[in-house]
Amino acid sequence: MIDRPESLIIRPPSEWRSLLVRITRGCNWNRCRFCGLYPAMGQPDYSCRSLTEIKHDIDLLTRRHPEVETAFFGDADPLSAGMEIFVGAARYLREHLPIKRLTSYARISTLHKLGRDTIHQLAEAGLNRVHLGLESGDPEILQFQRKGQSPKMVVTVANWLKEAGIERSYYVLLGLGGQAQSEQHIRSTARIINETEPEFVRLRRLWLYDKNLEKKCPLWEQIEDGSFVEQTAEGTVLEVQLLLDLLNPLNTFFACDHANNYINVSGLLKDDREDMLREVAVFLALPEEQRQAHYRMVGSRI
Repeated sequence: MIDRPESLIIRPPSEWRSLLVRITRGCNWNRCRFCGLYPAMGQPDYSCRSLTEIKHDIDLLTRRHPEVETAFFGDADPLSAGMEIFVGAARYLREHLPIKRLTSYARISTLHKLGRDTIHQLAEAGLNRVHLGLESGDPEILQFQRKGQSPKMVVTVANWLKEAGIERSYYVLLGLGGQAQSEQHIRSTARIINETEPEFVRLRRLWLYDKNLEKKCPLWEQIEDGSFVEQTAEGTVLEVQLLLDLLNPLNTFFACDHANNYINVSGLLKDDREDMLREVAVFLALPEEQRQAHYRMVGSRI
């Protein structure tokens, strides 16, 4: 075996201090119109790593980073490797390193197939938090974007995770409904968040990587034929404002914690929601020229 661990393609910004352990390569779904990132970033195929390979990486990582306190499992859906591999890796890691938190990406559809009892087994194996691509709470938008999940499925899985004591970190994609379905997108998303009360809600802006690349974002096809009209820069800020306005004062940490967001507000909804709304309002009250200059400065990035 090689003497260096395999690297992940993508990790959440919040996991920048974590030990990064690769369980799977690429995305087992890889059909979302708004994504296609793994093929574009050089990982076109999906595969599961063996538990032997993963344990070898854990040995290397723990020797190099013996003081690390958190760990993260990737790539896109490590649970698709199966319980034997995922649980085996989780237990092996915890036996060799006294980490305080283990987190993972997880597809909602995969968790739904695993079922309530299996999710409790994940908690027993030491999984503390999952990063979930909610994207939108609207069934029509999810279907158009080929996400492979429904709002009903999200609610069911969120409740199972809560029962098991596993924290839920939702990702919401601003602009996913385009201009035509913007309000529909945000109102439906707010309903799901209010109903399930996740521990975290993290906002991202829809990012369509270069349409001139060989592996371009699949959604460009709908943009070019006119069936999807991209949200404007200011439209995404207005979506943040509407979402905050619709959310209840939950014990949920709300964050725009990515460099591609045009506005960066964060805080606990039950304590900081009004302050975040004021911050958005102050930005929107700036002169048009100043706002547009800000949008151009931020630009687009992954």
